[in-house]
Amino acid sequence: MSEPLAIGSKAPAFTAPASDDKTYTLADVLKTTHVALVFYPGNNTPG
Repeated sequence: MSEPLAIGSKAPAFTAPASDDKTYTLADVLKTTHVALVFYPGNNTPG
């Protein structure tokens, strides 16, 4: 497991599929809007 990011640090570059069947990169989205990232490490997993 990776180390958590420190509060206020920049998110690493990543690409993710979305519910609209498109794939987005963080860098491309940040060119046009602000982004709030929320990660739920245990979401939809047992335990």
